Amino acid sequence: MFAPVVLFTYKRPIHTKIVLDALSNCDFIQETDVIIYADGLKKTATQKDKEEIDATRQVLLDYKETHNFKNLELHFSEENRGIAYSVKKGAAKELEKYGKVIIMEDDIVPQKGFVKYMNEALDKYENEEKVWGISAYAFPLKNEKLVQEETFFLPVNCSWGWATWKSRWDKADLDVHSIFKRFENNNVEREDYNFGSYYYYEILEVLRDKKSDVWDGLFQASMFLDNGVFLYPKRSLAKNIGFDATGTHCNEEDAFFNTTQTDYVTIKNIPITADNEGRRQVEKAFSGQFRKPSILKRIQNKLDPNSPYFITKRMKSILNKK
Repeated sequence: MFAPVVLFTYKRPIHTKIVLDALSNCDFIQETDVIIYADGLKKTATQKDKEEIDATRQVLLDYKETHNFKNLELHFSEENRGIAYSVKKGAAKELEKYGKVIIMEDDIVPQKGFVKYMNEALDKYENEEKVWGISAYAFPLKNEKLVQEETFFLPVNCSWGWATWKSRWDKADLDVHSIFKRFENNNVEREDYNFGSYYYYEILEVLRDKKSDVWDGLFQASMFLDNGVFLYPKRSLAKNIGFDATGTHCNEEDAFFNTTQTDYVTIKNIPITADNEGRRQVEKAFSGQFRKPSILKRIQNKLDPNSPYFITKRMKSILNKK
C-alpha cells in the first residue's frame, strides 16, 4: 500500500498550486491518497489575509474537480491552528489510519521520483526501529564527489518533505520540558546536540522559553535520545520555495537552501549508522555556514542580507512567530 501524502497549506495560493502541479507529475501519484489540511484565519487577520486564504482554498477546490490522485481529501479549518498544531494533529490522525505518511508543506516542491523514493524507503526501513524517518530534501555537502552512496543516514531530521511511521511518531516526546530533563539526566551538552555548529539546542531553548508548540525540534530531540537516524538522499528530491529572497539574491553561502536536485534516487543496502562520509560532508558544510565567524567576518555578515548571520536571524524569527 502506498503511503498517503499529507499536505499542509495556509494562505499562499501560488506556492500551493506550484506544489500541487509538481505532485501531480510524480510517478505513482495515481495510486496515492492525498490529504490536505488548510489552516484558517487568525483573529488579527487582515482583508488581504482573508483574500489569500480564500484564493488558496479555491486552488484546492479546483483540484478536487481535476486531480489525478487516487483520492483527494480536503480539511478546511474555521480557525487558525498554526503549522505546528496542524502537523501534530494531522499527522497523528493519518498515522492512526495508514500507519505511515509522507508529509509536505505548501512550499515544498517535489521532484518526479519523490513519491517513489519515499515509499521504497518507507517499505525498506519499516521494521528498523533505529530509523526514525525519511527526508526527500538533501542537505548541502562540502564535497559531493567524496560521497559515493545515493543515500546515507544523519542524526538530525528535516521537515522539508519527509516521511515516518506510527511506531516512531508514538516514541516522540513532544514536551520540551521533558526533553530538557532527559538531556540533563543523560548529560547532553549544547555542543553534543548542535550538529555541524547548527543551533539545534538554541531552537529547543526558544521552544521552552516561548512555550511554543513547534513539533519538529522535539521529534529530533527524541530521536537523538533514542540514538536514532534519518535517511537522506545525496541529491534532493524536494525544493523549498518558501524563502522568497533565495531565488533572486543568492550567493554561495545560500547553498543551505539550494542543494543539487535530481528526479530519482535508488534505495540500496547501506549500514544503518550515522558514521558515514555523507554525515562528515554535511557537518563540514554546516560548520562552514554556521560556526562562529571572526570579528571581521561578523561585521561583513551584518552588512550582507544573504549571509549566514541574516539567514540565522530569519530562521529564529520564523520560530518565534510559530
